[in-house]
Amino acid sequence: MKYIALVLYGDNGSTKNAFTDDNYKELAAALTEAGFNVETVLYNCSKSEQLKDDLTRFDAVISWVNPKERTQRDAGGPDLDDVLLDISQKGVFVSTHPEVIQKIGTKKVLHSTRGMDWGGDIELYTDYADFEQNFISSLNDGSVRILKQHRGESGRGIFKVRLKGSNVSVTHAASSNEQRLISQSDFFNEFKVYFDGGGLLVSQPWIEGIVNGMVRCYLTGAKVSGFGYQEAVALCPDEAGIKPMSRRFYFSEDCGLFQDLRKITEAKWVPQLQKIHSILDESLPLLWDIDFFINDVNAAHTEKKYTLCEMNVSCVSPFPPSCVKFIVDKLKSRLR
Repeated sequence: MKYIALVLYGDNGSTKNAFTDDNYKELAAALTEAGFNVETVLYNCSKSEQLKDDLTRFDAVISWVNPKERTQRDAGGPDLDDVLLDISQKGVFVSTHPEVIQKIGTKKVLHSTRGMDWGGDIELYTDYADFEQNFISSLNDGSVRILKQHRGESGRGIFKVRLKGSNVSVTHAASSNEQRLISQSDFFNEFKVYFDGGGLLVSQPWIEGIVNGMVRCYLTGAKVSGFGYQEAVALCPDEAGIKPMSRRFYFSEDCGLFQDLRKITEAKWVPQLQKIHSILDESLPLLWDIDFFINDVNAAHTEKKYTLCEMNVSCVSPFPPSCVKFIVDKLKSRLR
């Protein structure tokens, strides 16, 4: 019998359990029914050293921990990525592997794939001095840009930026109804923190197609396993200002609305992504997603219909029920 750990974030004393949590209970039940011995393992920074040993008894570790929760905050201890790297070197199958997260699970992937159909005018700032010297010039023609920090979730560290006279208008996606007007010196002082510890910023043009909503394409390995559609996302404008975010609706991989996206993602875009980042099929995550803006719902060619927003590979939940079978089958294959 194969032993599977489902790693979730939980504070000390938490009773969180994959078998009862709405986001994971269908998968936990399906893995058990498939013959796996499944356990919930809770992670927080204080448990890093202990987990390094505890997780080696499993055949596979599937992790759902957000970027901000993965980092060891107490000096001297490993963060979750260090733990997962260590156990993978000891023969435990890990999804998503930290090396894959670094390749495609950060905002830097927007820049590395800017030459693909889904790409565009993407700027990468890895040095604060470069950012301070050159970013404002990208706004001088009246452009609106989106700045994104290296790693984040739920809109944190994502900003809509434009010039207003000599000042800078800044709207944070995590609080998208708050538009602030600040001086350029204050702007740069605020954004300097995103370069701490080897951080970076990616600058992307404002996508007018945001008003068409966003499609989330869920994948298991190299295959599409479901879709999500959200009519209004963070920063989505309307006549009165900014729309509140709407609910995401889930669909199976066979949904007729998105078969053009399924076809091009599997046949062209994922293979190109793998080639750019040297990722083998067996290294792709058991569950990951690619978020797309819809440029034009009536576009004649799929290549021009979608623009990449971001990828999520470290903590993809919730997810469509259709993904469950794909994950179980893929895990069987990986552990066979």
